[in-house]
Amino acid sequence: MKLHLVVLVVTVVATSGRSSSLELLGNNELQFATSCPNDADIRPCECIVSSDGFSLDMDCSKVQDEEQLKAVFQADFPTSAFRRFTIHQNKQLRILRDGTFNYVTFEEIWITDGILEKIEDAALSDSASTARNLIFNLNNISIFPFSILSNFEELLSLDLRVNNLQGFPKLTSSTLKILYLSHNPLGSLPVDAFGGTPSITDLHLSNTKITEILPGTLQGLPKLRNIGLGNNQLKELVENSVQCNSNTGLVDLGYNELRTVHPNAFPGFRSGWLYIHHNYITTLEENVWRILVEHDGYLDPYGNPLLCGCDIAWLLNNATLRDAVDKYTTCADGRKLIDLNPTDYDHCTCSSET
Repeated sequence: MKLHLVVLVVTVVATSGRSSSLELLGNNELQFATSCPNDADIRPCECIVSSDGFSLDMDCSKVQDEEQLKAVFQADFPTSAFRRFTIHQNKQLRILRDGTFNYVTFEEIWITDGILEKIEDAALSDSASTARNLIFNLNNISIFPFSILSNFEELLSLDLRVNNLQGFPKLTSSTLKILYLSHNPLGSLPVDAFGGTPSITDLHLSNTKITEILPGTLQGLPKLRNIGLGNNQLKELVENSVQCNSNTGLVDLGYNELRTVHPNAFPGFRSGWLYIHHNYITTLEENVWRILVEHDGYLDPYGNPLLCGCDIAWLLNNATLRDAVDKYTTCADGRKLIDLNPTDYDHCTCSSET
């Protein structure tokens, strides 16, 4: 008996007016027909078909300027839906202009390790319904269209590390989970900074010249897992400074200027890892730190000038709690915390648990 292959071609018209083909093959198998533009029409860019033939990537790392990049997307694109757009280590492109992509859409946009300074308001708009990851790290961006993020229906991560963003942006996105703004001269962190991003899980704000965290700034983020605030200029953490929850697994405050941490500075934080290394903290008071380590938490105070007085008796007299502190931590005089003899602290009046 002969088997007959039946091919039904259905034309799907995108909102841009372009079309792509959907082929229905025998045995009820669906296959998207993906095809690249002519190589000569898009040079110096390169179109790459995935190994399974179901998706396309575009690499334009070799474009000479903004005009050439825009000209590439004036070519005839048989398929307008791409997976990834890449420009890496390009030292010519300074501005991503409105209309550059000419209705071609991407799930991921990677423009990294270049000299990009500005992304115009509508430059990314074609991908508002498709983009999941926007990656623009290691550039010199000072102007970014934060105001349009609310239009991005699938956005999961935004990476703007190592740029020149000055002043904390107004962010609105119901879907954004991962935010990288590290190594930008932001200078301040408004109390309402994350009021419009309730789905944030990972927040990276290291080396952004932040000097204080106002109580309530991190409130209303029930999915927050990782908080990166290292290499800033924080001197004090008051009550409710770093609002955490049962999902929070890591808080990094290393290499700040912390001298004072008040009780309940980390409300909701119970069993995660807390890094306070390389600050100016001299005491580890029980009413501040015990709650952070007694439920399988971990504390790293390495590199602080700890006086190792009676303030740590509660820690030394409980082996379980002592093991929850970084083993390389030393006192200001060089003694290792783990080498201290608990009996030397019997005269202390601090409460302890055996």
